[in-house]
Amino acid sequence: MSNEFDAEAYATAAAAAVGLPLDPAHLPGVVLNLRLAARMAGIVEGLALTPAEEAAPVFVAGRDAP
Repeated sequence: MSNEFDAEAYATAAAAAVGLPLDPAHLPGVVLNLRLAARMAGIVEGLALTPAEEAAPVFVAGRDAP
């Protein structure tokens, strides 16, 4: 079993799961963007964080900053 991300299979399955029509002409662009997002996620996941790093506060429109 391969752990490699199958962007095309994901795109078609996710579109079907939410009832989104996916024009076959658009599939190559969707796949390209999913592969790019997966590469960016891999970079972020590869960063070593220490307990000193904190998550950023959550932005909520219309709410004053803490």
